[in-house]
Amino acid sequence: MKNLKHNLAAILIGISSFSALAQGSTGALKGQILNTDHEPVFGATIKILQGGSLIGGTSTDVDGMYTYKPLDAGSYDVLVSSAETQSKKVTDVRISAERTTYLDLSVSTNTLIEVEVIAYRKPLVDKTFMDIKEISGDDLIHSAYDRSDLGSVIVNMTSEATRDENGDFHVRGGRGDATAFIIDGVKSPNISGVPSLAVENMAIITGGIPAQYGDNTSGVIIITTKDYFSMMQGQRMRHNYIIQNKERVKREKEAIQQQKLRKKEIEEELQREEQSKNQG
Repeated sequence: MKNLKHNLAAILIGISSFSALAQGSTGALKGQILNTDHEPVFGATIKILQGGSLIGGTSTDVDGMYTYKPLDAGSYDVLVSSAETQSKKVTDVRISAERTTYLDLSVSTNTLIEVEVIAYRKPLVDKTFMDIKEISGDDLIHSAYDRSDLGSVIVNMTSEATRDENGDFHVRGGRGDATAFIIDGVKSPNISGVPSLAVENMAIITGGIPAQYGDNTSGVIIITTKDYFSMMQGQRMRHNYIIQNKERVKREKEAIQQQKLRKKEIEEELQREEQSKNQG
């Protein structure tokens, strides 16, 4: 009976030693998943593959952190995927025994890059039955024309219009008084009082003039000025650009700081693991 007890004790000690040895020969995989805006990706799926077979998996927490263990020492592939980001696969990740391997990744945010979004603008006039040249206020601001003189812009827009030394326009050889000027739907004597920054759209009709512009035998120069809402929209767009640019710079600085802290954090964890191993 005493020998049986000694034998059972020896078997249990052997099993315990084997279990401890088996546990000691495994490693762990840890890391953090960030998107291209340097923000943590919550709920990303982490799949551990070996030879095309799924070994195991886990997911990230609210800070984008993940941990998977135990893993036998060897080479693995790590696949990261989520609904908000593009998938990324890292091959030949080496897992060492008795220590933690760290794999931090940055994944691209999903974007519909094949879709081009443009702002719709209702045409000033129908181009299907008349000869017309036009320029928008935005194009005017970024053009190489002398914006202080809208008359020179008109002449450069079409070869069918000229201007004499008196400032009169002649369209297709017509008289100077045969050209009409329409500013915001109102007939005006000239366009000299309109600043270029106030122009929303400017056009010149040189043929097929609609009846709404009267009996003009030469041409019609039409200017639509910016209203309060369009000016406010432009101001908001510039303001939003400035804010977004500041936020981008701030995120980049924070990302650099986070990388430094993350590196220090990993070094401290490895030191603690080494100390724990030596104490054991």
